[in-house]
Amino acid sequence: MRSCVPTRIVSIAVALACIGWSVATTRAVAQGVYPVSGNLACDVAAVGPGQYTYQQPCEGPIGGALAEYCAPGCCGPRWSFAAEAIALQRSPTRSQSLFLSSRSTAELLNSKDFNFPVAFGPKVSAIRHGVFGSDFDIEVGYFQVDGFEVNTYVPGNSRMVIDINDTFLSTNSSVRYASALYCGEVNVRWQWFDWLTLLSGFRMGELNEQYNASGTGTFTSNPLSLDVNAYNHLYGYQVGAEGEVFNLGCGLQIKGLCKAGIFGNFAGQNIRSVETGASDESLSAVSERVSFLGEVGLVATYAITQRLAFRASYQAMWLEGVALAPEQIDTSNFTAGTAKVNLDGGVFYHGGGLGFEYRF
Repeated sequence: MRSCVPTRIVSIAVALACIGWSVATTRAVAQGVYPVSGNLACDVAAVGPGQYTYQQPCEGPIGGALAEYCAPGCCGPRWSFAAEAIALQRSPTRSQSLFLSSRSTAELLNSKDFNFPVAFGPKVSAIRHGVFGSDFDIEVGYFQVDGFEVNTYVPGNSRMVIDINDTFLSTNSSVRYASALYCGEVNVRWQWFDWLTLLSGFRMGELNEQYNASGTGTFTSNPLSLDVNAYNHLYGYQVGAEGEVFNLGCGLQIKGLCKAGIFGNFAGQNIRSVETGASDESLSAVSERVSFLGEVGLVATYAITQRLAFRASYQAMWLEGVALAPEQIDTSNFTAGTAKVNLDGGVFYHGGGLGFEYRF
């Protein structure tokens, strides 16, 4: 499953970062805290063995010597980078009949029966602290998990559901359901208290799904197949907060994170049923709606050196108002030649990550 979303995310991230940079610079100049040369942020300061500070950059009068305003232990880093390998579990879809008994209406396979295995992917972020000496930070983040896939088998004779009305009489059918999630964001961060940082910004995501079923005609022996693709392009605004939960000393710190956003979802689906030598039909549709994305998480860091820290995290994310591949079957009608996009789907993700932070 391939997507060009990383390119789009990088392009939009760069544009928004430039906008945020300009806004922060304007505010800094208006407040008279724009330095004559460079940023007023100091380097990471040692607090003790294996510890370093997390405060925001120091500020001082224009033209003042940095040493006068940045005492040891006072100043934070200019840049922070984090990289993790994450492992997420995905919830199944809501109920959609996929295979029925060939002799009755008994259900042999439903979409909610799919249990996705844990999938892995990268997660990276970068923060520029104290942009041009202002009170604001700029954060850019991205993650992707494109390995959600489950395969199953329906032995013997069955009826393969292909739309709201029709089925194929199929023998020994194979089923595949795959899903991929890509997500990027650009946030402006402001430290309200020494333990609490507020954030707001732009977030975009892409959820792509594929459902495939194949078998052999019970009476015709012709190859049969059903292919359903659903895609969601989400663009929106989010707010959130990051707060210190525990600071246990010895370089160990735990933070909590929450984000919530409203997104415009530009979605579509296409469905194709094929009985080789007999029929080949395709339908497609596009639609849009307002969708919701919420995220909560915990991040624990342990300082290895003054600049490098080990990082362990947990995140849970809920996405509501999206198109999921199996749920498009009942909104398609090959006989009438019509199709709609079912945008009532919801997905829940949760899991952990391990990686490192580097600050300087």
